[in-house]
Amino acid sequence: MRLLEQHNCADYLRETKLIGSTEEVSVQFLAGGVSNVVLLVKRGPEFDDFVLKQARGQLRVEQPWFCSVERIWREVETLRICRNTLHDWTNASAQDRSDSASQLNVVVPEVLFEDRDNYVFTMTAAPPGHATWKEQLLAGQFDEQIAYACGELLGRLHAGTWNDQTIAKQMGDRQYFIDLRVDPYYRSVATVHADLAPAMNELILSLDENRCCLVHGDFSPKNLLVWKQPSPTVMLIDCEVGHYGDPAFDLGFMLSHLTLKAVFWRSKLPGLPKESLGLIWTFCSAYADAVRGTLSPQELHLLQRRLTRNLAACLLARVDGKSPVEYLERPQQELVRQVSRGLFSQTFEGLQQVIDWISDELE
Repeated sequence: MRLLEQHNCADYLRETKLIGSTEEVSVQFLAGGVSNVVLLVKRGPEFDDFVLKQARGQLRVEQPWFCSVERIWREVETLRICRNTLHDWTNASAQDRSDSASQLNVVVPEVLFEDRDNYVFTMTAAPPGHATWKEQLLAGQFDEQIAYACGELLGRLHAGTWNDQTIAKQMGDRQYFIDLRVDPYYRSVATVHADLAPAMNELILSLDENRCCLVHGDFSPKNLLVWKQPSPTVMLIDCEVGHYGDPAFDLGFMLSHLTLKAVFWRSKLPGLPKESLGLIWTFCSAYADAVRGTLSPQELHLLQRRLTRNLAACLLARVDGKSPVEYLERPQQELVRQVSRGLFSQTFEGLQQVIDWISDELE
């Protein structure tokens, strides 16, 4: 495999005729992820910029963590399923979506090129001036419109693939999900916290027993790009953990990130933790609106119960798993452990009760 970096990317692009033989481009390394090399190719005003992505076998974390580079083709598959599933909704302007409370457009990148020999693909890029939702949250910007758009996006993705046996067959192999989520998150937590091993093993079994729809597997503020010009938009990226599985993982994963941001702000500015936790309710309300009519009330109720366990496990994984978040200090990490253990030890009647309980713990 030919390894691509900033210094040799332009030559590769010329050889593959992705740019002209004499065209000059600027190649910028995009940080944020740990599993791939992601490069932004900036072209002249007459051409659109694009993103080049190449898989790496070893992830860039402190602990040893490996995954087959073949996973990059799972990302290509997932991107295409997402675009097809959301096609009608994403191609309608926000103003034309009479059934949506969101005023933001939602897009999924288009795959432009594949190089199977070198585990490379290219896709459309977000415009200059975009930011990750994670960056905005860590800056204390809690935009309910973004939360609603992201909840609706995930809900429509789940509902649009619910009990789809064609996608179940195509995306039924969960090995990348096991390598990149179950083992480094849930099984690592079970090793560090031996008393929680039975609960973690039960949760892992639940993920296997409740396969309902396409699961993104990395649905987090880091992988949601936002921009205001030329129109307010959210873009979903990073789909290499996509599989047919339990939607409760996507929900728990996202809600853990929103909770972690509340923990981050707890010691900095009074009031912001509650504002951050309020986004959980907005996100979940949008999700429920999007899946209503596809999921029965009983299915939605059971999904909410499963998401609470995934929320607890993901919280603990982000301080004691193989990929801890970088923005929490030691006292904040201990608070996350306390919250996670509390979620594991209690039974909640509904999501609002979960949010209220977490809010009380952060007081």
